[in-house]
Amino acid sequence: MQAWVKLNDHILARVKAACLCLMAVFLLPAMAEVYDLSVTGPDAETTATYDLNTLRALETVVVRTTTTWTEGVQEFVGVPLVTLLPDIPGAFDMRMTAINDYVVTMSSEVLTDRYPIVAYERNGALMSVRDKGPFWLIFPFDEDEAFTTEAMLSRSIWQLVRIEIMR
Repeated sequence: MQAWVKLNDHILARVKAACLCLMAVFLLPAMAEVYDLSVTGPDAETTATYDLNTLRALETVVVRTTTTWTEGVQEFVGVPLVTLLPDIPGAFDMRMTAINDYVVTMSSEVLTDRYPIVAYERNGALMSVRDKGPFWLIFPFDEDEAFTTEAMLSRSIWQLVRIEIMR
């Protein structure tokens, strides 16, 4: 009987260890996935940082559209990009950088009061890095063929974490 108890304790200890390993592999990376979006002004000294709670407190826009990277109509919730930018007269360029250092440059002439949005939710859920998050620049692609040109599609950067204003 004592041998059976020792064997059960040994098996139980191995099961606990396996569960802890699985938690470390699957849960810890998701929990550690916290990113902010930084916006640097043209003087390179003015920087605003937006975390998810700050973005959620701003006026949001919902964009329902298809994309070339997803299937079917998607619902994105986010903040108009123009809301996050400093008030700068005239046209300027923006250098947008993703977590993996992918860079897109876009002119301010593309901006309107409502789009593109810096989306932080897709179909009612926050976007993980694996799911093109934490922030994805989204245009209403279905509203106008001009949004589906190669140039415009290339500006829809995902895993966005940094915007730099350039003069």
